[in-house]
Amino acid sequence: MKKLPLYSLLLLVFAVGCGPSTTNNKINNAEKSQAIVLRATQLADSMEQVEELDVIISGTITDVCQMSGCWLELDMGNGNEVLVTFPEDVFVVPGDAIGKQATVTGLASKVILPVKRLQLQAADEGATEEEINAIVEPVTEYSIAATQVIVK
Repeated sequence: MKKLPLYSLLLLVFAVGCGPSTTNNKINNAEKSQAIVLRATQLADSMEQVEELDVIISGTITDVCQMSGCWLELDMGNGNEVLVTFPEDVFVVPGDAIGKQATVTGLASKVILPVKRLQLQAADEGATEEEINAIVEPVTEYSIAATQVIVK
């Protein structure tokens, strides 16, 4: 009889501890709700004031890694592309996905390449002195470390 309250307490602790957890779902839903939904053509404007942004972005695939499908590029509509990589190579995209629509979820990043670096890179690639001297503006590159890709 003396052990009945102890057993009841243990049973209660066990039952509460084994119940469904809503904490992880709330965190995952909160993280998803913070992602901004964009077209690839809106990425540059959305990242004007920030260097990183959680996004769900859609656009047309312009290029895919033909070796293993480990990256793709989406058209940004201004002659530039956003590079989409798959950290830890969790998934791949088929090589015939060029021209198809894709929706990508992940962390978008912006990097501004200074003129000096661009000139050095051009020199390393064998550009002429005239081509090197023509580089006078920094270039902004965009990339996304994807956690999900859906090809339509």
